Amino acid sequence: SATPTTQPTTLLKMENSSNERKKKGPFTFGLTTLIRTVTSKEDYQFGDFTRSIIPPPNPQRDSYVFGDFTRSLIHSNPSNKDHKSVPGPPPSIFVENLPDILPDFWEASSRLCKEYGHLFKLRILGRRIYICSDPEALLTIMKQQEKLLPKQELASEGIFLADGETWSFARRVLQDFFTGKAIDSYMPMYYRLGNEFVESVQAEQKSQGFVKLITLSEKSMLNAICEVGLGLVGNEDLKHRFGKTFEYLLNAQIKRQTRLSIFNTVPSRENHKFQVKLRKLDQILDEIISNPMTPERNDILARMMRAEEPVTGRKFSTTEIKHQLVTLLVAGHKTSSLLLAWSIFCISQDPSVEQKIKKELKKALKLDGSKLVFPTFDDLKKLTYMDMVLKETMRLHPPAQSAVRGIGEQSIKVGDYKLKRGNVFISIYETHRNSDYWEDPERFDPQRFTPENMAKMHKGQFIPFGGFERTCIGNLFALTEVKVNLCLIYQLFHPRASALHPITESYDPLFPSSDLPLIFVRRDNLLGSESKEEKQVEHVKARYVPDPNDAKKNEFLVEFFTKSAGELFVLYGSNTGTSKEFATQLGRKADEFKLKPVVMSLDEYYDIYLSKGEKNQFHTALIITSTWNGNPPDNAKKFANWLNDPNLDKQRASHFNFAVFGVGNSHWNMTYLAFPKLTERKLIELGGNELIDFRHGDESKDLQMKFEELHDVLWYFFAYELKLLPNVDPNQLNKPALSNFEVEILPSTELDLEEEETSPSSIFLVDEVRELQCEGSERSTKHVVLKMPRECKYETGDHLEVSAENPPQSVERLCKLMGYSPNTFVTVKTNTGSSVQLPAWTANGAMSLGKILRRFVDINGIVTRPVIQILAESALDQSEKLNLESLGGKTQQSFDLYNREILQKGVTVVELLESHPSVKISLGGLLGVLPTLKKRSYSISSSPLHKEGILTLSVGQVTFKTLTGRIHTGTASTFVGSMRKGNRLICNVNSSPMRYPSHNLSAPIVCVCNGTGLAPFRGFLQERAKLAASSQQKMGEFHLFFGCRSEKEDFIYREELLEYEKSGLCNLHLAFSRDQGKKIYVQDKMKENQKLIADAMINQNGYFFVCGDAKTMAKDVQAELCNILQFNLPTTYEGAKEKFVNLVNSGNIVLDVWGGNHN
Repeated sequence: SATPTTQPTTLLKMENSSNERKKKGPFTFGLTTLIRTVTSKEDYQFGDFTRSIIPPPNPQRDSYVFGDFTRSLIHSNPSNKDHKSVPGPPPSIFVENLPDILPDFWEASSRLCKEYGHLFKLRILGRRIYICSDPEALLTIMKQQEKLLPKQELASEGIFLADGETWSFARRVLQDFFTGKAIDSYMPMYYRLGNEFVESVQAEQKSQGFVKLITLSEKSMLNAICEVGLGLVGNEDLKHRFGKTFEYLLNAQIKRQTRLSIFNTVPSRENHKFQVKLRKLDQILDEIISNPMTPERNDILARMMRAEEPVTGRKFSTTEIKHQLVTLLVAGHKTSSLLLAWSIFCISQDPSVEQKIKKELKKALKLDGSKLVFPTFDDLKKLTYMDMVLKETMRLHPPAQSAVRGIGEQSIKVGDYKLKRGNVFISIYETHRNSDYWEDPERFDPQRFTPENMAKMHKGQFIPFGGFERTCIGNLFALTEVKVNLCLIYQLFHPRASALHPITESYDPLFPSSDLPLIFVRRDNLLGSESKEEKQVEHVKARYVPDPNDAKKNEFLVEFFTKSAGELFVLYGSNTGTSKEFATQLGRKADEFKLKPVVMSLDEYYDIYLSKGEKNQFHTALIITSTWNGNPPDNAKKFANWLNDPNLDKQRASHFNFAVFGVGNSHWNMTYLAFPKLTERKLIELGGNELIDFRHGDESKDLQMKFEELHDVLWYFFAYELKLLPNVDPNQLNKPALSNFEVEILPSTELDLEEEETSPSSIFLVDEVRELQCEGSERSTKHVVLKMPRECKYETGDHLEVSAENPPQSVERLCKLMGYSPNTFVTVKTNTGSSVQLPAWTANGAMSLGKILRRFVDINGIVTRPVIQILAESALDQSEKLNLESLGGKTQQSFDLYNREILQKGVTVVELLESHPSVKISLGGLLGVLPTLKKRSYSISSSPLHKEGILTLSVGQVTFKTLTGRIHTGTASTFVGSMRKGNRLICNVNSSPMRYPSHNLSAPIVCVCNGTGLAPFRGFLQERAKLAASSQQKMGEFHLFFGCRSEKEDFIYREELLEYEKSGLCNLHLAFSRDQGKKIYVQDKMKENQKLIADAMINQNGYFFVCGDAKTMAKDVQAELCNILQFNLPTTYEGAKEKFVNLVNSGNIVLDVWGGNHN
């Protein structure tokens, strides 16, 4: 049966000029109306919101693999199929069809019906959804045995939501409670309650001058529920407690079903109250059920407790009674009250309908005006025109706007279409307005429901109480209750709309925020009186006004936003800039939406808000952070200490509403996302409220894609669930953040201010650059010797962070494309009104465009999809615009195209602009969206003990050929490799956990590396040589496992290493993968020497260092070390992994591996 718990979100407006109904109002149907009502998953969590955005074709696999969507389309559309594909708008890759149903679901539904028909398909949150308003299709859908009905927290096993035998048993037993004979027995209670309703109408009219009809009807029907449903007669205290609790839970349940379920799980006061009220209702029902079961009791509860199934003798259990009671009360309460209120309103808007109602009442009830007549059950059967009016009211204002069915594993055939596993959203609202079945469907016309016309109706055309075997069991109960009240109202009053009290348009067509304000003019005489002339009361057309508070918001978060002056904190932990870049993009987008973003590092947040131990009660933060070998980034270390400090308040994060997006690389398999996960876990432990579950992107696979997913979903979430973006254009939500740069071109006579803002402490002089690869090698590795600034210090194992520069030819080409000389001087300021800080380099004042493009923005990397989307907006040529939109679009086809044409071909922004000359983007518009040129960290390959004032780097030159044949070079490696003696490099020394254990010289050391991963261990050996010369202490063994392709080509530092081994400072274990038939890698050498490694790590408290490429070496090395620990402890593999992690935490295992630039 359809239930009134899935309400739509707009008020149907009746214009003064006509009876035509129009749908208005922003979309507040709620993403979760679809989530909660179109899915059979009872345990939907907010994590599904993003996990399911890109659904795998195989339901057994949780992870999305690039191309899954295309493969699923191919697999689901074989060429020999005998059915059509259900039409529908193509889904976006991240937010799927959400843009198509926003901002107003019902307007969108009507529009999509016109475009795709009355059965169409959507993808919402990873699930297939069919929207159906076609009666013929409904016949097939509603006859299915497997209903897969939605679950809810209130009475989930009641007759409306149960299925299978649970439903069948309840139906068989309960149907006797709602027969004509049973309803007739309730009539005395209806009379008493109807009289109370009339008295309430009169009292409210007298006190206020008008009546809020929906509210008053709900109170009346709640009283009916308490008496007819529960037998609460005379017990005013219990009746009051039940009514108050039930009303709260009913309204809360509707709200909880029409919002993202994350808000139903966070530990808020609202959710706590809901759970308390649920328990309280259960206790009250126990108290009600325990009331004496006297023979004269005729209420539904008494009947239910006495009832048993005729064949089996089975009775309802106490729990089942509670579920059935609450279900019947929920449906009956809202259905009856809404039908009563809207029928009176509709009658008030049509004088001819009102006249016919009165005429029929006088005849059927034999009214003579001498007394108020209460209709008998038989009298009500004679009110055939009233029946037609009520049916037409339910057609235009169905108390249940929608119903839901699920399609299981077995697909079903509907006409020419085949419906696969998914959910069917039955729009009763649209079905009742289907112009193929209803002539002039927006007009209120009770004549549609004459017996002759109904005989011609399709079975699925009119379904206000559901349909077929699931037709609402209590429909006669509700109709009788309403008809009794109408009989009394029209004997006593002239109900009229009020010109002084307009109806305020609302998100919900059934519940306008103003209610239905009507005037009830007391008749001079009772209806039917012939002795005196009755004064006529003019009919007034209802007047509608917009709701001034229509930006309805979620109270939970709005409280935080309001009390924190609307600030949204976007916090990052980042070493080389990717997390900061993402945070800045979100900040710029939040800026566009006027959300007052505050973008800062986690340590800056600590310094300002946490360091003094104060609790800031109202902060909402999005945290984007990376990790480095399991450690926090440099600008998140204070925050990490705050998280881990056992001496601070155990609830110190209770001021925090947060979400964490982790940036990582799965090649660091043992420490992957360690700090982001720690951040999430500790904030929860410390009392923080997690807004969405932990999300992450993997730089080795899908980082940019996952961030775009976060970006798109986030803003739909803010706009349509939190209602924090009033009047937002939905088309802007999934577009990338625009630039907040304002660039001023300075006169050509501007002085050359180019040199030099860089601190002298960051200037390193190049002393030597030489090739390390042997002659004939296809590769290149540069040994770079740098003279350090006098005040600069470093330790063995540290990193040198180099500020690289883009290739000069790329700078010149981009300047030409933009129409400026590289020598053009500019200043960069923030747009007026932007609260997001500009990059630090913009504070340097006037500088040449060539310098900006050379040093500060990335123009040599592969152009990103967000940049392509922004360039598409500025393309003047239509074909170029369409091509760019295809490359940057949000469909799977666009992703595949981007992967094929941009990613695999290594296309840069310069090349893209050259191939699309019609793009005319402003200089500020381009500079503000290009990624920052990130600094590159290199392990220092020397020891300060070896030669004072000098450090060395070992830089592999990144060069590869793209699919187009173009040679692509790495920006930083090529820049450093191109240096000549006397050139200057801008660098900074960064600390590293890679330290030679000089405090424990006797401990054995195992070092594993490949290629330039040798760099820190070269420094170790230099330091070891100095320590050996100056110390009398016996030193532990030093085992170096080094791998490269060929001894003759790329065995870098060959002579040095052999000399160290010859002098006894180390033992070399060399793996040359290409020098024999079977490839041999460093992990193979480890396996050969597992005894010595096990002895060092298990028995001698030794040290194990790894440095090198995470993608090709480090993961296998870590796995082999776990194997060695497992075999030699002995233990399970899980036990070995635990031992590995413990050794990492104790500092005995140190990883310094790379696989990307994210940290």
